Amino acid sequence: MNATMRGVSIFAGVLIAIAAIALGVQFLGHGGAREPAYYGSRLEPPKAATDAVLTNAYGRPDHVLGALFPTTFLFFGYTHCPDECPLALASLAKAFRGLPLSAQARTRIVFVTVDPARDTAPVMRRYLDRFGAPITGLTGTEAQLAPVWKAYGVEVDSKSREIGHGDAIYAIDSTQRVVLIYTPDTPSSELRADASQLAEK
Repeated sequence: MNATMRGVSIFAGVLIAIAAIALGVQFLGHGGAREPAYYGSRLEPPKAATDAVLTNAYGRPDHVLGALFPTTFLFFGYTHCPDECPLALASLAKAFRGLPLSAQARTRIVFVTVDPARDTAPVMRRYLDRFGAPITGLTGTEAQLAPVWKAYGVEVDSKSREIGHGDAIYAIDSTQRVVLIYTPDTPSSELRADASQLAEK
């Protein structure tokens, strides 16, 4: 092979290598696009969400997981909570109000009490009306609520004046699995961005 032919061969080899790298990057880029990025902490592997029938703020039986809503944001707390509960619910409500109507129709916020002795249906209704978004409040007897608390790893200490409880916000997707977890101080903009993506699944 003469020098000219060797030069052409090397040049062609370089082009093939560049093309292969480009295709690899393109493939990886498409792969990343199929797995959206979320602000919430991913639960790996996702955990099956537990449903239960409790009593809503209007005194009627209602489910923790709503069949008509592919996405549920679930939070446990109580109406006399001085800090984390109103912080989390206010952020969730603001996030919901910022969603497009199509995403709102697919998203549900659920607030399950850890203080059934004080959080009756009327008390829950008055409390949740303050947040300016449709939040489903659920209460019941301690016997009804205890299995739900346990299923979501919520430890309730009702002996102190201010009830101690788990403070995670759970995001449940259309496959009824807990996929993301948030802290109560998560900004509404981050909750809204994740809710938009979950509503599209």
